[in-house]
Amino acid sequence: MTEEEESAPAKETNQKLRDKFRLTKDEEILKEIKPSVFAFTSNYILGVWIILIHMIFNGSFDSMISGDNVNFVFALAATIITGSGVFGFTAFMFILAWMNRMMNGASSGKWVSSYLMFITAFPTLLIIDGVIGNDYIPLIDDYNYGLAGWVTAGFFWAFTLFYQRSFHYAITNHRVIFTQHFFVPGDGRRILFDNINEIRTQRTMMGSLIGYNTIICDTGSELGVGSDTMGITAGAASDGGGDGGSIEKMITKNLFKKFFAALSFQRTRKIDLPDPRHCFYCIGKWKEIDGLLNEMHQRHSTSGVLTDLKEHLTQ
Repeated sequence: MTEEEESAPAKETNQKLRDKFRLTKDEEILKEIKPSVFAFTSNYILGVWIILIHMIFNGSFDSMISGDNVNFVFALAATIITGSGVFGFTAFMFILAWMNRMMNGASSGKWVSSYLMFITAFPTLLIIDGVIGNDYIPLIDDYNYGLAGWVTAGFFWAFTLFYQRSFHYAITNHRVIFTQHFFVPGDGRRILFDNINEIRTQRTMMGSLIGYNTIICDTGSELGVGSDTMGITAGAASDGGGDGGSIEKMITKNLFKKFFAALSFQRTRKIDLPDPRHCFYCIGKWKEIDGLLNEMHQRHSTSGVLTDLKEHLTQ
């Protein structure tokens, strides 16, 4: 095999990357990066919680409360929980969805909250469908908590993996590129080095243990930085001035508004809230990437340009 034949696959791969990142003619990829396989660990843990809640109401823990040496309080609490049926399951899943939303983490996105609410409401919808008798939900007459737990968690893990693999980042000789090839191919953000004000890292406890880090290229636009406020306060402001838009009136107005307001409420935190679409989110070998970013940032800064000009004039 000749040298040209051996280099053909490499050229083809390079061309695919150029097309994927939509590079200019004089632009070259210095480094391509994807999130670590552990980047969305919180989502996979959330899937485990989905299974555990389903298992509780499937009767899988009945043997734990049927023995003679079981604590009476624990047995009574477990009996009340498992005996509450659909109401108890809905309450537990709602609490899980609400707490996950309050965390403002990687697993607090809108699609995750929507999926959790679907799981929460589905048994109730089955009951309503049975009462109406129109069979709007065919093929499912009885909600099997055990089977449903594994199926819903399995779909959640599969979608998380698909979501995680949709992110792809690159560092070129001119800019940094963040892309998400999800439902809209090529969706992303491109930042010239001379538009970057600061490069900083955000490391979590999990990242410290496993060895990944998030690197944020701050341009002053505050994307992924600052506060992320949704829910009750925002809803109150949208109703206009006066008492008609107060939080108290909005909560007590009706049951449905109170339900969704409580779910969508989030804390307001003045910290970095990195978005995988706008930063190098939970990447491995982050020190190498951080060094390359700082080198390119310095080279394209005013001081870097003046240094190059000085060297050129000296030569």
